[in-house]
Amino acid sequence: MASLRQILRKIPPLFWSVGAYRLMQFKRALKREDAAYVAAGDSTFPPPMLRYRVHRALDLDSYVNVGQQVAGALLSTLSFCQVPMENAKVLDFASGPGRVAYWMKKWQSSFDITASDIDAEAIGWAHEHIPTVADFRVNDMAPPLAFADDTFDIIYSVSLFTHLDEVMQDQWLAELARVLKPGGVLITTVHGTAAQTSCTPDELERIHRKGIYFRRDHSGMLKLDGLPDFYQTTFHTAAYVREHWGEFLRVEKVIEGGLGGHHDIVVLRKTPHFTQTT
Repeated sequence: MASLRQILRKIPPLFWSVGAYRLMQFKRALKREDAAYVAAGDSTFPPPMLRYRVHRALDLDSYVNVGQQVAGALLSTLSFCQVPMENAKVLDFASGPGRVAYWMKKWQSSFDITASDIDAEAIGWAHEHIPTVADFRVNDMAPPLAFADDTFDIIYSVSLFTHLDEVMQDQWLAELARVLKPGGVLITTVHGTAAQTSCTPDELERIHRKGIYFRRDHSGMLKLDGLPDFYQTTFHTAAYVREHWGEFLRVEKVIEGGLGGHHDIVVLRKTPHFTQTT
């Protein structure tokens, strides 16, 4: 896969032709899934396009299964790290239409969840259809968030820092640290070693040299998820996370392959006397 992608990028007309073909196939599949969704008449879970934006697949079964797996992994990590969960004030950051929040609330009913995302359509759907799960809010593409300092006991953000460049990551790490209570925990995920099988030798060299690599794939109409062009694919080393992210919050654990054997789980804590160096 890596060599094919590398070849296509060197031949722009071919790269765009393949992208256009993928777009045509995607639109056909989306039309079929939309028809099935309407026929089923069940709005417990979001329509296909909203599922795709957070899941990269259109089918309902995998959306539900992955949502359950992610929520289970997060709760297990919180328990393992001995994070108090009863009546915790929780922020699901980059929540989409509530794929994970739905199960977090179902399995930990005392959670007081706020879910936030830049995707106004996804947030609007969730606010209308699953309002008891969380307080769903739209946030801007850049900080600040509309929350006071030291608001949340727990923040989790799944598959966000896997898609932002280093500048945006630093901005959001600083902002999440601001709204996290002293002693509070942030759990997020990165593309570590287990997720680097699609990388070319040159990309792997860049990852190992700097510790982070931001790869630009499709943009514009060929970007099938419909999200902004700044949302691409990012890879990290565990050493980079420990050193650089440690400037914002104390890095307690990097669990390599901890989420489905693909994403690394990163656990960070805001210590009462922690001082940022950036």
